[in-house]
Amino acid sequence: MPKYYVLVNILLALVVAVAGQAVAEVTPEIQLGARGVMSLNTDIKNNQTTNAVSDFSDTDLMIGFRQKMYNRFRGQLVIGFQFPDAESDLGQVFFHQTFIKIEDKSNILKIGRSRVRTSLLDFPTLRDDDALLLTTVLNPFSNGENSEDHQYGNVLEYSHIFGQRVHFQIHAEHFKESPDTLGAAETDFGLNAVGLLLQYRVPVSQRWNRQIIQSVSIGTNNFLTDRPGYSSEYCQALKNVLFGFVINLKPDPVHFWDLRSQTVYNIGFDEVKEIGDFSDLARAEAIGNYTSIRYLYRRMERPTLQVALSGGYKDFPNATQPTNLFQVAGSLFYRIGFNFDVGLQVQYKEYSGDLRTIYGKNMTRVQFSLIYSIDQLWNNQFDDRESLLNLEHGYIP
Repeated sequence: MPKYYVLVNILLALVVAVAGQAVAEVTPEIQLGARGVMSLNTDIKNNQTTNAVSDFSDTDLMIGFRQKMYNRFRGQLVIGFQFPDAESDLGQVFFHQTFIKIEDKSNILKIGRSRVRTSLLDFPTLRDDDALLLTTVLNPFSNGENSEDHQYGNVLEYSHIFGQRVHFQIHAEHFKESPDTLGAAETDFGLNAVGLLLQYRVPVSQRWNRQIIQSVSIGTNNFLTDRPGYSSEYCQALKNVLFGFVINLKPDPVHFWDLRSQTVYNIGFDEVKEIGDFSDLARAEAIGNYTSIRYLYRRMERPTLQVALSGGYKDFPNATQPTNLFQVAGSLFYRIGFNFDVGLQVQYKEYSGDLRTIYGKNMTRVQFSLIYSIDQLWNNQFDDRESLLNLEHGYIP
């Protein structure tokens, strides 16, 4: 029996057993979050067509337990896994969420394995890595084979919330290091990145007001590299700056329009002028923007139809020859049942300069998808800032 079937059966049996057990002491709140993403992909790359009969990458299952503590704080444990991309070397199952969080009204402490702060916004694409080179700060320790290397890591985060809308966060992470790239051991979990995040965000419970500004964020990531020829940690650090915002263009409760945009500036290393592999791509100076405009038909506060157009551009100004990336994507999602959606997405990517040696000239991808989401709660005890599904990418932001 495949490993992932065993894991699914064990986790589901654990939920049923705990949910049905009568305990004299305080019973924890139990959360179950799952999303199945299945797509039929047709790729046209350099005038050659390939098909994937069933792409189920990014399908995940998460279980959470929350408990009231002896003071004003509450604690949470989350364990989750997903199925990684087919071409990755992470195996059949990848544990992407395994952390403990302690929080009260204004403070959040999180430690474990979770998403790293390499992106500020969710965009209305089918999967979060559909525009990875434009929307995510790239991990310079990775060989580029796994999209998960840039999205997940071992984290230590502290956040303070001012007035329930302004979030200030300090985060330290360990990003995966590819041994064949840097000679690092796979068991090395030392700190290799630090950063800050400042964000204004309207709480989920208040989004029905449809204020013009939904969120504004600015953040920085600093990778602690082994840059040759420099001794100070500041000069060795690879520094990135991110800025993003979401604006409600038409704050109508039924016919809803919004605009979201994010810019990522990689300050880069001056000595990286030619991009021959992924390590050069992550360490070269680059500036990129990704923007989307979407229409959401949301009757009775329930999403029914979403149409979005997204596009982005990334330039490498320090390259020896003009090098850039252009991408455009259109998507449509329609709800055919409770938490059950059907989707269609078309992407086009065009590369120039040094990027053609890595990715080729252009690529077109057409995807037909079915998505089913589950967000279940037992022994409800708390109001909630975010559900388990909010830990992951949502194609309907």
